[in-house]
Amino acid sequence: MKTPQTILAATDLSAPARHAVERAFRLAASGGSELHIIHALELDTLDSLREMLGDDLSAVKAGLEDDARERLNRLAGDPASHQGVAARSRVAPGNPLSVIAAEADALNADLVVLGARGESLLRHAMLGSTAARLLRKSAQCPVLVVKQAPHENYRSVLVAVDFSPVSLQAIRSARLLAHSADLVLLHALELPYEASWFLPAWRNR
Repeated sequence: MKTPQTILAATDLSAPARHAVERAFRLAASGGSELHIIHALELDTLDSLREMLGDDLSAVKAGLEDDARERLNRLAGDPASHQGVAARSRVAPGNPLSVIAAEADALNADLVVLGARGESLLRHAMLGSTAARLLRKSAQCPVLVVKQAPHENYRSVLVAVDFSPVSLQAIRSARLLAHSADLVLLHALELPYEASWFLPAWRNR
């Protein structure tokens, strides 16, 4: 794996999801990467309110899009976060999983950065599910899930290995994304018939 040339950060514009964008800025700054930030705006659910809102529905959707775009631009331009990186930001309509996957494919992204949770229990479940499904869906593009605010570059990285080619790729990815960090490799060994070892002792009680 080469050093990420293009990084895609996805955010739901909540405070917790901001951590992912801040980490993406740090990674882009340290690696000289191009950074794109996307917010998926799912407005189809408002169609159920068409009878109530009538002709105002289009205006409501336009207002939500404008607000999301303004907040995303503020996030991308925040000097406290951007580490000197000029990111490109975009609001895209649609389901978050579909939008993020499509954007990653369109950009040929080398890395996707997601927040581990959103701003409420509902968003927590949604974004956590999105991250998990994107991890399963993305075979070519690594996905980094960020849980905490990044105060510094990574210092220590734990890599679980099973001695497969995928493990080797994971080690290389960890080294590229955290080149100054200590790498700790962990292999969990499951011994065959381990449970039966304790069976005679249990029977003799």
